[in-house]
Formats: sequence, C-alpha cells, structure tokens
Amino acid sequence: MIRAAFLFAAAVAAYAASAVAQERPPLKDITAVRISNYGVPSKLFEGKEEVKAIVEELEQLRGKRWRQADLRMRCYATVQLLNGKKPVTVFRVRPEYVLERAQDKAVPTYNLQVTDTDLPTIRKLLTDVPPSKDCG
Repeated sequence: MIRAAFLFAAAVAAYAASAVAQERPPLKDITAVRISNYGVPSKLFEGKEEVKAIVEELEQLRGKRWRQADLRMRCYATVQLLNGKKPVTVFRVRPEYVLERAQDKAVPTYNLQVTDTDLPTIRKLLTDVPPSKDCG
C-alpha cells in the first residue's frame, strides 16, 4: 500500500515537472539569435553553426533547476532567439544570473543562478558586441 502511494506520488511529480517544462517555448526552429549588451545596439547571428551552438548551450542550461520568478536586473545582456523575424524567447544574462522571459505574457518568467563555467559561447560572443554604457 505504501509502495503504491509512493509510485503514485512519483508519477504525479514527474507529470507536474513535465507540465512546467512544457510552459516554456521549445527551442526549436531557431534561425537567428540577436545579442546585445544593456543599452547598446545588438548584433544578429544567422550562421547555422553559430545559432546551433547558442541554442545547444541554452538547452543545456535549461536542463538545470530554474526558479519560477521574475528577477529585477540592471545592466544585463540580452539573448533573443528568433524564428525568422519572429521572437521566440528572450534570455537576460548577467555574470551571476540568467532570466528567461517568453514572448507570451501568459508563460511564467524563470531565473537561474549561474557560474563562470556556464554559457562559454554566449559569454565570448558578448565580448564581441559593444560594451554596455553606464554600467561600469
């Protein structure tokens, strides 16, 4: 009886976890990525290999345990994933946090504390775009 209750609880937890994961837009059919530092012009990446590397890096990060909550951030970089010209989702990146905000306002916002070893490709690309103004 206890084993059956445990199995039922585990199944419910797994279903709930998959439902939460499904709220976020899938990172598929991404054809371009727009990256910018806070308050400066962005740079568009459309090369298949560049886009693939960025998306894979964000998918790997999505595999971690995110917190469902908005996070007020100042002086962040923006990584916007696009399907053609249509925005799919936006990541705000700081050295210590990443926040994901979907285009659909009904989808919750998520944040994750990151380390220096997370997002190496994106961090490198951010050094290639103009630096932020007034964020010294």
